Parts: sequence; C-alpha cells; structure tokens
Amino acid sequence: MKIGSSILAIILLPIAATSAFSQRNNAQHELNTANTLPKNQFFYAVTGNESSELSYDPSAFPKNLPMQLIQGGNSRLTYKMPLGADRVQMLIQSNGRPLKARVELWCGPIRRTHFLDISNMNGQETPVRACLKFKAVDSAGPQTLQINTSEDSTFPAWVGVDVMTPERSAERQKVFDAIWKSSTKIYSQGDKTIRSVPIADNVKSVMLLVWSKDVGKKSFKVNVELLQGPNCKRQYYQLQCGGGSQPYQAVFETPGNGWTIRWTNTKTLHDGSHEFVLVPYEVEDDVAEDHVGLPPYYNGYSPDSTHGGNYGKSLGPHGTNL
Repeated sequence: MKIGSSILAIILLPIAATSAFSQRNNAQHELNTANTLPKNQFFYAVTGNESSELSYDPSAFPKNLPMQLIQGGNSRLTYKMPLGADRVQMLIQSNGRPLKARVELWCGPIRRTHFLDISNMNGQETPVRACLKFKAVDSAGPQTLQINTSEDSTFPAWVGVDVMTPERSAERQKVFDAIWKSSTKIYSQGDKTIRSVPIADNVKSVMLLVWSKDVGKKSFKVNVELLQGPNCKRQYYQLQCGGGSQPYQAVFETPGNGWTIRWTNTKTLHDGSHEFVLVPYEVEDDVAEDHVGLPPYYNGYSPDSTHGGNYGKSLGPHGTNL
C-alpha cells in the first residue's frame, strides 16, 4: 500500500508543477481573491488590457532628448515656458548612481503649482520619464520649470526637457483621454489612504495617469513607492500637482520580477481626492523581430517631422508602426 502511494505521488508531482506553472501565465487579478488580498491592496493588477496598445507611444516619452548634465550639490537648471505652451516632456536619469533630484513648476515668483521629488537607487536602470500638463496662462508671471539636484555633490543627473507645441499637446491630450476612458481607475480619498497594486512579471514599464476632474478637481499630493520585494524601495517619489487642470502622466521602469506600486495619499480626507490609472507601457516581446535594428529616431523623433515629434503615427501595436 505504501509503495502504491509513493508511485501515485511521483506521478502527480509533475502534474501539480505543470498546473502551477500554467497559472503563472494568467493575469494576477485572476489568481487573487477577496479573502487573500491585504486590506490596502486594490483588486487590480497591472497586466495587458485594452488600453495597453494605446499607451505605448514612443513619441510621448522619448529616450533621445538632448541631455544636459546637472552637477550635484543643489545645482539647478531653469526653463522658461514659451507663451502659449501647456505641456512639457522630461527625461531625468543618471550614469548608474542613485538619482536624487527635484522638479518644480513655478507660476510667478512665489506660486509653485507642481513638484516631484525623486529618489531612485539606480538612475540609469530606472530613469524618470514624465509629461506635465499646465495652464497656458501668464497672468501671474512667466511659468518656469526648475530642476535641481540634492545637496549631496556625489549625485549628478542628466536632464532632457522638450516643450510641446500646442498642436502636439492637443494630440497628446486625445491619446490621454482615450487611455483614461478605457482603463480601470483607482480612487484615492486622502488622509493617508494606501493603495498597493502588483505588476505582472512580463511588464517592463508602467504608465501612470493621474487626474481629479471627476472627483473634486483639486490638487493632489502623494507618495509613490515602487517596491521589488518586501519593503525594498527601489524607486520613491513625492508628487504634487494640480489635479483638475493639470493631468499628470509618467512612465516608470520595472525591470525584473516582483514589482509592486504603493500609493499613499498625503493630503486631507476631503481635499485630496483623485483617481489614477496604471497600465503597461512596455511588455516582454512587444517589439517584432524585424524591428530589432531600429533607427535612432524610433524613440521619439522622426526625420520628416517639422516639430521634433511624430505624433499620430506611432500608435497601434507595440513598436510595429513607425
């Protein structure tokens, strides 16, 4: 009887292993149940969905912007926004050292309408790509984008900034609206509300969209932590932005497995309500084999473009439509 039981266990072992392996390919939210989820974890996982093809637009978050070096020790660069501009692209990275920087948008001399504190363990592996929308007004003075490093002189940063023309900004807003309408929105009410969202292992980077136009139209202030493992903060951001008129959009790199985004609302209970969306931006094997040797302008710029971008032509299947 014991011999028969041992043989049966040996036969069932590969079957159980195969079943467990097949479950790994399923969406994470199909494996979780309401009983197994922590109380602060939203019943949602960043996996491929109907908006993922729209989200992958290389021209929206180019990697080949002209870069400028900012030395450490609280050094700073300022960019005056042209009259009529209402959207700016940013790329901030390092040469492999920790990335510690701050991005601020000033309207006049004393009014700060946006800031982003950055603290990453590796600024080359996990650079910051963001697209900031702001009001196209100059009544309180010129709007100025300021980027500065931390007080530590050993942490320089490379910065690329591109101000969109009104035409490019209008096209980008249409894509933003399409992704927003077709995606699952996660509500954050305020008063230290925490939302934890797991990221599927095949997702190489995620796109973040934040907007409060449907839940109060007020500014938001959050702490964004990208964890790889239990409480291992690989990326940490403090973000504040005008939520109603300033929808925020960014891409965060998630190389490897086991990533989770922890979202903490740091405003008051009735003042910090907002919604955010997390969709995959790049996934494994999303670039066709015949596009391995792509030209340099694939990540944002096209040689036949008159304004530096190639908007409207890069939408569609991931990386297969130049």
